[in-house]
Amino acid sequence: MSLDDDWKKNLATLITQFGGVPHGSTHAELTAELASALDTNPTWSNIWLTWATLRAELPFENDVVTFRRHVKLSGAAAALRDLRPRADSTIFGYSATVEIVTDAILVDVHDTSGTDKISGIQRVVRETVGRWVGHHEITLLAWTENRSSLRRLTPEETARIHPAVREDGDDSESAKLVPVHNDRQPAPIVIPNGGLLIVPELSAEGGRALRLLALARFSGTRTAYIGYDQVPVTSGETASEGIASHFPLYLDAVAYSERVLTISESTAVEFRAWKNALAASGRTGPEVQAVFLSGDSLLPTDDDITQTRALLKIDATPMVLVVGSHEPRKNHLSVLQAARSLWRRGLKFQLVFIGGAGWNSAAFENLTRSMRDDGYPLTVVKAATDALLSSSYRLADVSVFTSFHEGFGLPIVESLRAGTPVIASNVGSMQEIADRYAGVTTIDPHSDDALESALERFLTDHAFADAERAAIAANSFVTWDDYAAVLWNLFTG
Repeated sequence: MSLDDDWKKNLATLITQFGGVPHGSTHAELTAELASALDTNPTWSNIWLTWATLRAELPFENDVVTFRRHVKLSGAAAALRDLRPRADSTIFGYSATVEIVTDAILVDVHDTSGTDKISGIQRVVRETVGRWVGHHEITLLAWTENRSSLRRLTPEETARIHPAVREDGDDSESAKLVPVHNDRQPAPIVIPNGGLLIVPELSAEGGRALRLLALARFSGTRTAYIGYDQVPVTSGETASEGIASHFPLYLDAVAYSERVLTISESTAVEFRAWKNALAASGRTGPEVQAVFLSGDSLLPTDDDITQTRALLKIDATPMVLVVGSHEPRKNHLSVLQAARSLWRRGLKFQLVFIGGAGWNSAAFENLTRSMRDDGYPLTVVKAATDALLSSSYRLADVSVFTSFHEGFGLPIVESLRAGTPVIASNVGSMQEIADRYAGVTTIDPHSDDALESALERFLTDHAFADAERAAIAANSFVTWDDYAAVLWNLFTG
């Protein structure tokens, strides 16, 4: 099909969407019919849908405003003549054909569907959206390579979204999500028309965020987000330059959304404060509500435990576990300081870090290398499977999560679910978790002495450590099934 044929097909589709019946067969006839419909009803949603469909990409805010002004000043016929299809419409492997999806529930899982990572946001997306797939009719979407358009997932991407364990084992709904395209048949561009678009991951890339802003403001499609944190705003010194510069664009898009469900009350406080500031620009902002996050630790097999014990070279001495990336905000240098002090005082224990390098982790890398060279029993695992992670939690005597700022602190709950007590920060969401669940000892994350004292107590006061471990059994944890169901009801209700 030629680009002109695609253009005529899209014109006919728009005429139908606006309540008409296409009568013409030529480009000129169909354009005249669409122009008449647009002149009659140049609403923001009609303007947005026309621009997106004929360009086969999602517009920026200024694209929509400029196109509507052109329609109002010069008439729709002139505006449509000037609106030509993208010159690069097939450069990334996608055709100019569009699929207008009307009044559907769409979920943007671009980042998670494109990676096998299992930590943080990816974990939340898989455990929630994967469950929605099993129980509700939804359409999973990702972005084209240049972040200009939405598309359906490939089979490989779809497989990454399903949870590791499905409670009912029913995959019947997943058939609805299998894309019709393949390498020989380029995927159509998906254009939302009404309905709801849920964004369960951080969508801070500039092009993606700005197109979502225009969609939420003009298209008539409602948007809703899971809110993870506002670290780049409230703890800017701990964020990389890239995320710090793009995060305001993400917030601009969220400002036009219907609802933000945050993963903790601490994060909700941040989003509500930001929402209050929107009044200065005449915006209202979304409804903000906290939904306390779940967390789990899969039950490892005996072989998993044996293999992990061998990999980490765990002996009879206690093991202290730290899970998380090594960026400065995670405060891992303080853990190294406390551990080195205790080792020098003669305490025997092994320290294990599990997590990727993260942003600005050179200081951590250099210090751990130096300490290993000095013979300290220190292990750093950069990538871990679910089996290794869950086994490590169960082999640990105590885990440490003393970050300066977190939206939630998933490793705290994962450790507790494995039956292992935690030393955590006494601020924000981490204190919130400690207030809800037994087995968490909180300290000032800015005090090396406080961390050293807490670690020493766990390693030397066996009665205290046993009591903390025993207290965990009384906890009633939020399950992923519960969390996913609450989110769905709030997003769609």
